[in-house]
Amino acid sequence: MDMQLAPVPQKPSPQPSEPALGAAARVARQRRMRRFSGFAIAFATGLVCCWLFVLPVMVVGLSSVAEHWSGTILPTGVSLRWFERLGSDDWDAVAASLEVGFGVALSGTLLGLWIALSLEGRDRRGVGALIDTLAMMPNGLPSVVLGLAVLIAYHKRPLDLSGSAAIVVLVQVALVLPFCYRCCAAALRPELTILREAAASLGAAPARVLVRVVLPQLMPALRASMALGFALSLGELGATLTVYPPGFATVPIVVVGEVERGYYLPASALALILLACSLLALCLIAARIPKLGALKA
Repeated sequence: MDMQLAPVPQKPSPQPSEPALGAAARVARQRRMRRFSGFAIAFATGLVCCWLFVLPVMVVGLSSVAEHWSGTILPTGVSLRWFERLGSDDWDAVAASLEVGFGVALSGTLLGLWIALSLEGRDRRGVGALIDTLAMMPNGLPSVVLGLAVLIAYHKRPLDLSGSAAIVVLVQVALVLPFCYRCCAAALRPELTILREAAASLGAAPARVLVRVVLPQLMPALRASMALGFALSLGELGATLTVYPPGFATVPIVVVGEVERGYYLPASALALILLACSLLALCLIAARIPKLGALKA
């Protein structure tokens, strides 16, 4: 006799309630709104940055190769004659800007590192607070005022720098010192102090601790200080215009002179050359130097 098993009744799958569906829809809608608002904010930020920074640089680049540009949206022709018309004085200004920039960046970084190491672990009251305030004081002074102060202080014997390019380097080092000092001071973490104390407890001399322990840990901060000091030096105008000696000029001074005479296109060509040189120099400063072991391998 055949026996048939009765089918087991299947339980119906629970259906989500209307409140749950409404909550899920609201969550999905909120996610879409957040995604859209984030995209809108990023797009607006990028548009503002392009309008303020990218577009002016593009205009300078187009002006440097424009044959004629007046009353039109784009130049009427393309020509390299503005680069060909650059004379020896213009190239001397480019060389002077690069030399002063590297000198200021190196001097400001070394001086800022020295101050930061001197104040490390020191109570920021009394002498420490005074040195910190003096190092940051150029940030609160107009560059023209600082340039005039340096010019008055060093235009007579026994230390007359008014006829030398050294006075330009001096005033620019004073301007970039706060930034270089803060870059180095921010990198002095408590872990670095522990490493220095451990190396000293193992018998390492202070100079060896500085070279083998401190400087490798501070290398990113030193590169940032060099790059910041170099960039600030290339674009500095107020103090440099106050103290520069006769026969000496940097690119900003020459560009301002060209603009005052209405020669915008030659000024754009010179400015573009300085921009290319500065970008190349900043890339060299930021480049990582491979270790000796990696080179041998």
